[in-house]
Amino acid sequence: MTLSADPPTSADTGTSTSDGAWIPWLLVMLLFSLLVAVCVGFLKRLGGSTPVDALLGGGAAFGGSALLCLGVVPVVQQLRRRR
Repeated sequence: MTLSADPPTSADTGTSTSDGAWIPWLLVMLLFSLLVAVCVGFLKRLGGSTPVDALLGGGAAFGGSALLCLGVVPVVQQLRRRR
């Protein structure tokens, strides 16, 4: 039995070759979610809601959009593997 000194390939680890691009994309996703949260909070406040209700609405919008953005990543990776 021989041991290979080669590092594992991207197919072995299940990650893409562009691992360095993960941090900027994560930052873009979080900033987008923050923008959605601010817009929702602002619109709720303009609609006559109390500041607490606007803050809660913005927090819910942030959580929802962040989860949606993070949920899209595995789907895109699976679609790329099928090619």
